[in-house]
Amino acid sequence: MKRARRLGLAAILAVGLVSAGPASAQMQTDISGAWKFKTDVLPNKGCIITGDITFTRTAKTSDYACRFVSREDCARAEGPTFTRVQQSCTAKMEKGEIVITSTIDRILDAGPADFKTSMFATQAYAPDHFKVRPEKSELIGVFHSTREAGVRFWRDQDLVG
Repeated sequence: MKRARRLGLAAILAVGLVSAGPASAQMQTDISGAWKFKTDVLPNKGCIITGDITFTRTAKTSDYACRFVSREDCARAEGPTFTRVQQSCTAKMEKGEIVITSTIDRILDAGPADFKTSMFATQAYAPDHFKVRPEKSELIGVFHSTREAGVRFWRDQDLVG
């Protein structure tokens, strides 16, 4: 009878370990450190957003705090513009995806001069959010704010010569 209980307990533990497998694998995806990112061209204004982002693991092992500086370059009808923005964010693992939710800390710069004056007066930059999934050594997914586009994150590695 004791042997049957032990076998039953072993079976329950084995099922628990098998079902815990994907969650454990998800937790092993460590995105800590510095990354670069670039969106595809956003619809309407021909904008591309690039940036440098750093993820820091929080006490909750599946969550990260992050900070980044983004640069939005747009090909507007009245001429090209750019906006550099410092943002804070959180990154949470949800169902195999990393959901990055941002808040604007401050607009750092914009151009040309008349666009900069307008941007600083109106603070009309919406936070940059992302939903990505690990693929090989990159994070691939969607950028969303006032518009949506594809996005790719990668680690900037020094080349050894």
